[in-house]
Amino acid sequence: MKKALIFLSFICFLPYLHAQNLYPILKKSKWGYMNNRGEMLIDFKYDLAQNFHEGYATVALGNMPCLIDNKENRVIDTGIYQFIGTYSEGLVPVMDYKFKNYYMNAKGEVVLSLPKEVYEARSFHSGLARVGKKIDVVQNKFGFDISNLGYKFAFIKKDGTYATDFIYDDADDLDEGIARFLQGTKFGLLNSDGKEIIPATYEFISNFNEDLAVVNQMGKFGFIDKSGKLVIEAKFTYAKEFNEGLAAVEVEGKFGFINKSGELVIPALYEDIRPFSEGRAAVMLGGKWAFIDKDGRYIYQPQFEDAGFFNEGLCAVRIKGKWGAIDKEGKVMVPFEFQNIGIFEDGIAEVIFKSINLYVNRFGEILPK
Repeated sequence: MKKALIFLSFICFLPYLHAQNLYPILKKSKWGYMNNRGEMLIDFKYDLAQNFHEGYATVALGNMPCLIDNKENRVIDTGIYQFIGTYSEGLVPVMDYKFKNYYMNAKGEVVLSLPKEVYEARSFHSGLARVGKKIDVVQNKFGFDISNLGYKFAFIKKDGTYATDFIYDDADDLDEGIARFLQGTKFGLLNSDGKEIIPATYEFISNFNEDLAVVNQMGKFGFIDKSGKLVIEAKFTYAKEFNEGLAAVEVEGKFGFINKSGELVIPALYEDIRPFSEGRAAVMLGGKWAFIDKDGRYIYQPQFEDAGFFNEGLCAVRIKGKWGAIDKEGKVMVPFEFQNIGIFEDGIAEVIFKSINLYVNRFGEILPK
């Protein structure tokens, strides 16, 4: 399931680290890393600790960043760069103390030095990275030209050549070989060759999920495929991304589900809807949340104050202001004692417990132990 579907907004570092099994954890203002059994593998010593990605993570000592591998070897030491980004596709963006940007490899070697005009560099995805430069935006007001600082963005290749010019007002990282970009107030799409799939014509484009993306065209929502073709007419008041072959749409103030032919297969009866996951979807009716199957039949009656979606057989739900988690039979697996619960991945989920960010396993045990 796409991360864009995650609705629990407190999550700032959900773990997607199956290979490393390392999860950042905070104690008394210092960060360390635990495995999914709650055992501390890297002690609490860092001022900052980000997720591991492809075996590497950016951490900070003395508030200076460095890059470590999952054995805690320093690939890039402290005191050299004021910024170190996320390692991706064999490279990591860095910025020195003179505000010059580079890309480095897993040996800590500079492989690409960017021009001085580049003030920001993002990680590589599908062979391209978004970079930005500052520009002067001149506007005429009351007969005078007034200059203000602005920004433009482009995409760069790993050999240092540009796949696009600096023509975008904003742009995402590529996801599955496609990136959204913004020109003015309109969204368009480009591919991993830097070629525009569709120009900036839509008021909104979502991320792609199951090869389709939601678009807003003149205030109505529909769906496009990866070629940019409008495959489901923009006729809905609102729409959410497809998951498990169904997408939530709003019709006359209520939500239901459509299939990929645009047919309303679950009637628009609900006040709100979560995406389908593991054959179930949370729906709100009368201010309470329940779960339905793909035929629209209730699995559990409306009783929850809030609900997420199932992953690894568990789903976060809220009762009497506290969050817990149930399994597919409705059995409470994680007690209702948390301020919030994230999505279960690799057998654990992030929680807020007594205003502290911790983790919980599928048996309700708080981690680290």
